[in-house]
Amino acid sequence: MSMLVLISLGCAEPPTLADRFGDHAFLTPIDAPPTVALVAGGELDTRAATCGGCHQAHYQDWSQSTHAAAVHDVQFLAELAKPDQPRWLCLNCHAPTSPQRAETITASTRLASADSILTLQTNRNPDYERGRTSEGVTCAACHVRRDTDGAGTVIGPHGSGKAPHRVRHDPAALEGVCVSCHSPGAEIVITPTFPCWFTTAEELAAGPSAGKTCVACHMPSAERAVVVDAAPRSLRRHTWAGGGIAKTAEGVATAVERGFVSGLDVTLAPMAVTLTNARAGHSLPTGDPERFFLVEATLRDDAGAVLAADSLRIGQTWDWGDAATGRPARQTADNRLTAGEVRVWTPRLTGRVGTMTVTVTSVRLTSDNAAEMAAVTLDAELQELWPALPSVLAAPMAAYPRSIVVFEGTLALGPT
Repeated sequence: MSMLVLISLGCAEPPTLADRFGDHAFLTPIDAPPTVALVAGGELDTRAATCGGCHQAHYQDWSQSTHAAAVHDVQFLAELAKPDQPRWLCLNCHAPTSPQRAETITASTRLASADSILTLQTNRNPDYERGRTSEGVTCAACHVRRDTDGAGTVIGPHGSGKAPHRVRHDPAALEGVCVSCHSPGAEIVITPTFPCWFTTAEELAAGPSAGKTCVACHMPSAERAVVVDAAPRSLRRHTWAGGGIAKTAEGVATAVERGFVSGLDVTLAPMAVTLTNARAGHSLPTGDPERFFLVEATLRDDAGAVLAADSLRIGQTWDWGDAATGRPARQTADNRLTAGEVRVWTPRLTGRVGTMTVTVTSVRLTSDNAAEMAAVTLDAELQELWPALPSVLAAPMAAYPRSIVVFEGTLALGPT
């Protein structure tokens, strides 16, 4: 995205981002200075590895999380490769701090053209540092803000007064930072074929867990040292296991170790499967509208031969529209499990003898979409974001985690 200069020819200027979309936090990268002020004088940079020098446990958690892979992610960069994708907007959440962005963007930034949102009128960002973009959703996205004198300060949940850098004790600010990216709302139309907006916060507010924050469930506490050589105490983990489908095979393998617990409970009865959204305060699945649960029931005889099979898809379905003709994307169905919902599914299995096996798979990415990703063409801008991406795409897409099994169970119905 190169700097664009508007030459006035007597025509009205294109609208600002706020004019086009309204006043939303995600339109402006987070004003997190590249350094924080030290109490004794001087500054300390806010790169993740620098934070990790003292906060080792937190850094280890973060480095295995999807936040750390928010830019170095095959699916994300394949989406950015689409010709009608507003890259600046996607990066506002995937690399959300101002030092990660080569150009300055605010809600008052104007579009380059009234007819397109793909490019903006921007200026070079003096705080930009090459290499920071690759950190994705980095420590500073939540923990660094500009103080009243313009210097950087760390936003902390405890504020013991012992840190060598400035700390502002503000746990409420930390608890509320998730929403601007993870639930900006459903009413925002970016382009007719770009329904990238989630309603997780609205789902939470409408359910029995209303009043809880994202942090309460997604950052469970653990006994650990806040900095090297400090005494362990109860602190929040920074793994954000979420739905458990990490961006790497290693991440999937360690999902439970990093805190993943499925929100879905499954119980079996003869020819019936009870599905309960037992632990998620929001709908299951939530977030990305392409996610779904695939529930598969198979009836086998005593020798293991398949007698019958049936399946159920739980999630949203969409007509994704057509950019060429202007047909807008629209949701055509939504059978997700709301918070606390109990649903009984009766699979269509012939006969009531043999063994019923039920598997529930959480799917983030279908095989068809994975094949499309493998065929993307990368321009110079995307290659700069992740120079290793061509070699990653050249590897079998089977190595890229697309789903995880969240339940497997069998029930004997009787001898065949």
